[in-house]
Amino acid sequence: MPKDIISEVIEDHNVIKDLNSRYNKEMDACEKQKIANTIVREIAVHSAAEEICAYPLIEKHLIDGKKIADKSREEHLQLKKDLYELDQKKVQDEGYETLLKKICDVKNEIYPKLKDSLNEKILKEEGEKYEKTRSTVPTRPHPSAPDQPPLETAAGMAQAPIDKGLDLTREFVKTIRE
Repeated sequence: MPKDIISEVIEDHNVIKDLNSRYNKEMDACEKQKIANTIVREIAVHSAAEEICAYPLIEKHLIDGKKIADKSREEHLQLKKDLYELDQKKVQDEGYETLLKKICDVKNEIYPKLKDSLNEKILKEEGEKYEKTRSTVPTRPHPSAPDQPPLETAAGMAQAPIDKGLDLTREFVKTIRE
């Protein structure tokens, strides 16, 4: 049974927090790299799905929603730039840990307000849409890609198969979602 969109977004945040905690406890560099690869993938997927599904809801249903969504898109752009930089490095590289810590600082501040402004039917429908969107978006950061539907959706659909092919050359860990 599909979850509501707020639960889906928060589950993504919890997956990222869990991976970050596992990374911080891990001592083996190879295992740390697998966890870091998974963090990059999870944040890239989450960011795209959130921009496609959640931000339009924020714009439509919250007071100052357009302003809030635009600010969130700006923050996501910086996140994607940082994630792209992290994705070019290895866990042993200087500055890796600091950048990873910055990237994994996840917030849920706006979602209780959004949940209060939507009825249960919309929350469930949008949760189903969010879950489906997660499987169609890129798995790597693309800071220069469009960040609003419909262009983000189209660019993501074109890029996702390429990213998933590239992912075959990487190792990942299982997440609490799997």
